[in-house]
Amino acid sequence: MHAGSDADHLPVMIGRLDVLRRDAGRQHEPFEIHVISLDGYSVDGCRRLEELGVTDVIIGFRNAYQMEQDTETLQQKLDAMAWFADSVIAKVRG
Repeated sequence: MHAGSDADHLPVMIGRLDVLRRDAGRQHEPFEIHVISLDGYSVDGCRRLEELGVTDVIIGFRNAYQMEQDTETLQQKLDAMAWFADSVIAKVRG
């Protein structure tokens, strides 16, 4: 989900940002686009986001809206981060 919408709407929103920046005469200034996206959990997804102009992807390893107490162990959390580092970050940066 992107900004409360489905993933297909992200290019539309980024296009609108481009128009607004151009209209304000700021299209050549540095600008960051941060998203929360399921695409961030795969190498191909990260590359798709990058092609759209996304600069930062916010990744979570648990449901932040879960009302129940978090029962994952520290080791499970570390394992999830290690998987992400090895399976996605290392390959996107490589």
